[in-house]
Amino acid sequence: MTRYLAALIFVCAGVPAGPALAQPAPPSSSENACLQPINFYSFQPVPGNNRSLVVIDRARKRYRLTFIGPCYNLDYHLALRFKTFGSNLSCVSRGDSVYVRDVATPGQCVIKSVTYQTPALDKADADAAAAAKQR
Repeated sequence: MTRYLAALIFVCAGVPAGPALAQPAPPSSSENACLQPINFYSFQPVPGNNRSLVVIDRARKRYRLTFIGPCYNLDYHLALRFKTFGSNLSCVSRGDSVYVRDVATPGQCVIKSVTYQTPALDKADADAAAAAKQR
C-alpha cells in the first residue's frame, strides 16, 4: 500500500500546473460578450450617461449595455426586465430591450450593443462623472 502511495506522490509531483490553476485573463471589449438573462445578478447605471448601463451576471462578469437612445432615470429603479428574441439561455444582443417600470417616461430601452465592461471603460466613466460634477 505504501509503495502505491509513494508512486502516486511521485507522479503527481511531476505534473505541471495546468490552465485550470491559472488566473483567467480579463475579457477584452472586442470579445463576443454573452449576457444571458437567466444569469442576471445586478445592475448599475453609468453616472452622467443616460445611454449606458453596466450589468453584472452571477459569475460576476460585468457587461456594458449601450442603448440606441436615452434611457432616463435608470439610477432610480430597483428592477429591470430583459426582452430578448430567444429564450432565457440566449444571449442579450442588439435589438433586444431592457424594460423599467416607470409611469413618467417610456419604459423600453432598445439595446445598441453589448460589450464587456473593462477597466479602461471604468476609468473613462469616472472621468466623465468627475467632469460632469465640475460643470
